[in-house]
Amino acid sequence: MRMPLKAPPPAVAVYNWTGFYIGGNAGYSWGRASTDQTDTTTATTTRQLFRGSPPVGAPLGSGADLGFPALGLFPQVTTATATTGTSGRANVDGFVGGGQIGYNWQIDRTWLVGIEADFQGSTERGSVNVCGVATCAAGSAFGSASHDLRWFGTVRGRVGILPVDRVLLYATGGFAYGQLDSTYVTGLNGSPLAAFSSSSTRAGWTAGAGVEGAIDRNWTVKVEYLYMDLGRFAGGTGTGATTTTVVDTPILNNTATFRDTTVATTTGAASTRFTDHILRAGVNYRF
Repeated sequence: MRMPLKAPPPAVAVYNWTGFYIGGNAGYSWGRASTDQTDTTTATTTRQLFRGSPPVGAPLGSGADLGFPALGLFPQVTTATATTGTSGRANVDGFVGGGQIGYNWQIDRTWLVGIEADFQGSTERGSVNVCGVATCAAGSAFGSASHDLRWFGTVRGRVGILPVDRVLLYATGGFAYGQLDSTYVTGLNGSPLAAFSSSSTRAGWTAGAGVEGAIDRNWTVKVEYLYMDLGRFAGGTGTGATTTTVVDTPILNNTATFRDTTVATTTGAASTRFTDHILRAGVNYRF
């Protein structure tokens, strides 16, 4: 008699990662904003010569009017420029969240390549106050800067390995961009000289790594780290209030007077380099 044959066990389906996917993510980010600030003060002094004490009499045009031609011609104008600066780094930290879309190509059972784009909202913000000298003495240069990273996005390639069919280990890198809003105050300790702000979008680069696992036919979960460098943001310039001082100096036994009128204007400038460390978890739906 022939023995009945048993049916072979059903083949176990191997998970395939190829296809489009869309998803969301949330996490935390540790940003660093390194700021260089510079104050340039331009002082223009105009010297006039008066007979006697000003404002008695009109200003004289020459020392020869007093019999002292060696004093020269008037008015005499001189300009002096002084520059001070500070540098500081702010921790710009906060929560991030957004969405991603991408496509995977699985190569045999081991390798995967793909492309992904994401866009993130951000609560990252921080500020720093610095002085030009360690003791922050009165009259020393100081600067303050506050920053908000409003949003950022990336477009990245992915290259991964599949140690088992439902687990993906991958490296990723590519293009990054984002908007940084900054407010600056520069001046001398105890005397703010210029305040200004900027809002600009910069492009840079990003790189990182992650792990992703399939929990059923369509859904996957992932954890990912990214380093992002958005380069240097131009902080713009600001002009502080103009100050005017007048000094009268009697000469020739009080028979004449030098009047020095000095007009000083300070212009502040700043730029910031921004980098970021991003750790986030996400979920994807694969079509």
